[in-house]
Amino acid sequence: MPGNIVVGILVLAAVVFALRSMKKRAESGCCGGGGDCCRVVKAEDTDPSHYPYSAVMEVPDMHCGNCRTRVESALNSLPGVWASVDLGKKEALVRMKEVLTEDRLRETVKKAGYGVGRVEFR
Repeated sequence: MPGNIVVGILVLAAVVFALRSMKKRAESGCCGGGGDCCRVVKAEDTDPSHYPYSAVMEVPDMHCGNCRTRVESALNSLPGVWASVDLGKKEALVRMKEVLTEDRLRETVKKAGYGVGRVEFR
């Protein structure tokens, strides 16, 4: 009898995990790879001296390398932007050749499927 309870709890945990994963993919695209959802866009210019403006964006919804790729690629698709993500801190450093508005940066990350916390311009 106790063995059946343990097995039941393990099955229930697996079902909950699977449902959460399906919900995440349905709401914001992939978090597990595949297709064009993780198209990589790199900045053409990676010389920091060419970017006089920067902002640090908190992106708490990032969980994996695919999340990092999606956020970096979305931001790097903006003209004059070089973005890099620190997944451990759940932050994106956005270097800009010209100042972009906070709303534009937030909207770009939102369209990639992620929420944004604080945005700090430097």
